Amino acid sequence: MSARLPASLAPVQDAAALLIRAARDEETVENVCIRGADLSGTRYDGLRLRGVRLENCRLTGSRWERADFADVVLDGCELSGSGWRDAFFERVELTGCKAVGADFAETGWRDADWRDCRLSDVVFDRARLRRVAAMGCDLSGASFCDCQWKGWMLTRTSLRAARLLHTPLMGLDLTGCELDGIAVSDTNAELRGAVVTMEQAAMLAKRLGVVIKA
Repeated sequence: MSARLPASLAPVQDAAALLIRAARDEETVENVCIRGADLSGTRYDGLRLRGVRLENCRLTGSRWERADFADVVLDGCELSGSGWRDAFFERVELTGCKAVGADFAETGWRDADWRDCRLSDVVFDRARLRRVAAMGCDLSGASFCDCQWKGWMLTRTSLRAARLLHTPLMGLDLTGCELDGIAVSDTNAELRGAVVTMEQAAMLAKRLGVVIKA
């Protein structure tokens, strides 16, 4: 589901000052467009955003713990090394973003889209994913341990060397994913009921010590 943005968004001149003040005073930032802002290395814990568009912004190393985003679009933003623990995202779109090594542990996502994003080595441990669609994303090396999901859709997405320990994949369609080197528990219980191609099944069978003859 797409973010519901107003037809007109007010431009912001000094985004860092606005967001720091809003986080400090527990105010909501709404109906604005932030372009090209450098928000790196700053804390915005507990910040609430409603109907906001961020374009080509730099958030490297910033901290947004317990942030609450609804109807927000991040387009072409740099989020690498940022921290978002216990944040909540509803109708949030990430498009063409880079978030290598970001920390999204214990976050909640509802009706969200990730499109053409580089999310390698991102931590999503104990995240709650509801109707989240990842399309054309690089999730290689990402960690999805102990996650809960419903309506998770993965299309043209790499899960190479991703960690999925204690995250049941029953019913999840992985046919559009790269799965080489994914890590699950020794019992392989996470893979039970996952939907895969014949080629993927042959690759995963090696984990079980199964030899498939043509």
